[in-house]
Amino acid sequence: MNKENVIFPQASLFEEAFFNSTASYIDPTARIGSNVKVGSNVKIGPFCIVTGNVTIGDNTRLYAHVAVGFPAQNIGTKESQGTITIGANCELREFSTVHASKYSEGTTTIGDNCYLMSYSHVAHDCILENNVTLINNVNLGGHTHIEKNVIVMANGATHQFCRVGQYSAVAPYSATRQDLAPFCLFDGQPAGFAGLNIIGLKRAGFSKVTIDALKHVTKLFFQDRMLPAAITIAAANEPWGKDEMVGLFLQFIAESKRGVSRRTFIDNRAATDQWMAAQRDID
Repeated sequence: MNKENVIFPQASLFEEAFFNSTASYIDPTARIGSNVKVGSNVKIGPFCIVTGNVTIGDNTRLYAHVAVGFPAQNIGTKESQGTITIGANCELREFSTVHASKYSEGTTTIGDNCYLMSYSHVAHDCILENNVTLINNVNLGGHTHIEKNVIVMANGATHQFCRVGQYSAVAPYSATRQDLAPFCLFDGQPAGFAGLNIIGLKRAGFSKVTIDALKHVTKLFFQDRMLPAAITIAAANEPWGKDEMVGLFLQFIAESKRGVSRRTFIDNRAATDQWMAAQRDID
C-alpha cells in the first residue's frame, strides 16, 4: 500500500488534539468515572480507564491504555477506596497503572513532574514526590514512599512500606527490601549501596563541598559500618557534619520505620560469587 495516497482523518484528529492542542482532551475510547477531576491541558489517550476519586493536575498526559483508580491488589478489596492525586506536568506512558487506596480515608499520591514509563505500577497508598522517574516495568509495593528526584530504573521493585531517599538512583532489576538512603546509587537483589549518585547530584546543582561531605558520611555509614548515633556525634564536631544534606541523610536514617539497608554492592557480588561456586560444586 502506498501510504502517500491514503488519508487517515481520525489519526490526524487525535494527533492534533493530543500533541498540539492546549485544550484538555479525552479520547472517545477512554472511560472516565464521574468523580474524576482534570485540570487544564490534560490529555487522556486511547483506551485509558480512570475511575474512583481521582484528581489530575494541569498539563498531565495519560498515553494509551493507562489504568488509574482500580481497587488495590489486595485480597478482599473489591472496590476503589480513598483518593488518588496526580500532580501537574506528569507523563504516564502506555499500560502504566496507578491503584487506589486500601482505606476509605487513604490516598495514593503522585507529585508534579513525574514520569512513569510503560508498564510501571504504582500500588495502593504509594507516595511519589516531585520529579520521580520510573523506567519501564518498575513495580512499587503498597505504601512505598519515593522521595523527590529519585530514578528507579527498568524492572526495579520495592517491598511494601519501603522508602527511597531523595536524589537516589536504583539500578535495573534491583529489589528493595528496606529503606534506601538519600543521595546514593543502589544495585542488586536485594539492593545494596553502590556509591554516591554523583552525576545526579552534579546535575541538580549540588556543590563540591556538599558532595564531599556526603562522600564522608556515606563512607562512615556503609563502609565503616559506624552506628548512626556515633556518626551523629562525629558530625557535630566536623566541618562536613555542618552541611545541610548530611543532616538530611542522618535524619532519614533516624526516622526510618522499616530500617535502612546497609548492604553494599560488594556484599551482593560476594554472595553471588559464592552461590555460583556452590553451583559448580554441585555440577
